[in-house]
Order: sequence, then structure tokens, then C-alpha cells
Amino acid sequence: MLTLASPVLLARMLWALLLLDASFSAQKGSWDNPTCTQGVVSVPRGARAMMACNISNPFSNITICLSVAARTDCQYIFRNAPQGNTSQDGWHLRVQGGMAQLVIEDAWDNQSGQYKWRLQGGQINVGITTLNVSEPQDPLFTPYPGPESPRPLHEVGSQSDMVFVIPVIVILFILVLGMWAWCRRRHSLKLSNIPQGAREDSMGGEAALPAPSRRPRMYGYGGGSGAACA
Repeated sequence: MLTLASPVLLARMLWALLLLDASFSAQKGSWDNPTCTQGVVSVPRGARAMMACNISNPFSNITICLSVAARTDCQYIFRNAPQGNTSQDGWHLRVQGGMAQLVIEDAWDNQSGQYKWRLQGGQINVGITTLNVSEPQDPLFTPYPGPESPRPLHEVGSQSDMVFVIPVIVILFILVLGMWAWCRRRHSLKLSNIPQGAREDSMGGEAALPAPSRRPRMYGYGGGSGAACA
């Protein structure tokens, strides 16, 4: 009797193992396999920011909370959000099938921090994404272009020569102009110190000698002619 029952019992055990393996394979194929935005999402203040979490199965609901760096608690933004679009204070959650996107059209500092996602699909999974809101770049600011590439030696030499030659030319011009002005002034002073007659002589040549004066001739009285006075 025991011999006849043993094959039946063995067959039932094998059938149970086959069913268990099939059930485990089906369950393994239905894992959610969640994937969320990796790293830190950085955007300037006022820009658009987007983070996402996806799973293999359709979402049942999603819960998202925000943990600011200065605070330890997590502030809820969405609780058990279903399929579709949901908005809350500047956050927009879009859930479609196994895809979920958190969109911020105009990011501000109070929306910066760590976002914790509770994803409800075939299982319950937790994902974390991080948003960093930075200062917008000044449009007048010009980034530093980096070190200048070295120039040929002949260009460097010619430019350095010009740097020294131009100041020397300017200094020489100033000196010549100053000497010319000084000579003009000194010549004018000399002319002003010379008497008017001497200036005319120097300008017109030798002056005419004065005509010799004639002394009157004196005649003696008393019958004789007398000689002239010297």
C-alpha cells in the first residue's frame, strides 16, 4: 500500500512545485522597477523645472513631500494623487499610466530642496529627487574667456618697441617746441632793452654822420687884417 501511494505523493509534490514556480515567475514579471530623475536638477530663479519618476506598472496613486535643507520635516505637496493632472501652489503633477512628471513653471527659492516620492503601483516604492534654484545670470556679465594663447615673438617685440618709441617721440616734440618758444621770448626781451635809435641803426644800417659845423671868421680892426680864431 505504501508502495502504491508513494508515486502519487511524489506527483503531487512535483505539481505543487510547478505551480509555485509559475506563480513566482508571474510575480517577478510584475515588479514596478521604479526609476526617478538622478542627481540634482539645477535651474535659475524663475525658470522651468521638471522631475520625473516612472514604473513598469500603472500608478495607483502618488504622494510627494518636500524637505527643505534648513528643515528636517517633509512638507506634503500631493497626497495620494490619482491618474491625471493635479496642481498645488505652483507645482503641477502629471500622472499617466506608469509615468509621473512634477513640473514647476516658475521656480523659486522656497521650492528648492529634496523631493520624496511615494510611488504606489504593483508595490510601494520610494524615490528621491533634488531641485536647486540658483541666482539668474546677469545678461551684461561676460564670462572670462580663459587664458590668451601666446603670440609670436616678432609681434610681441614690435608692440613693445612701439610702446617705447611713441613716448620718446612725444617728449622730443615737447622739448623742441619749448626751446623754440624760449628762443622767441629771449629775442623779444633783447629787442625791448635796446634804445630806439640803436634799434633803427641795427635795422637800417649805419646812421648818417652829422654835417661839420663852421666857425665864424673874425676880422680885426685897426687897419690890418687879423687871423681867424681858432
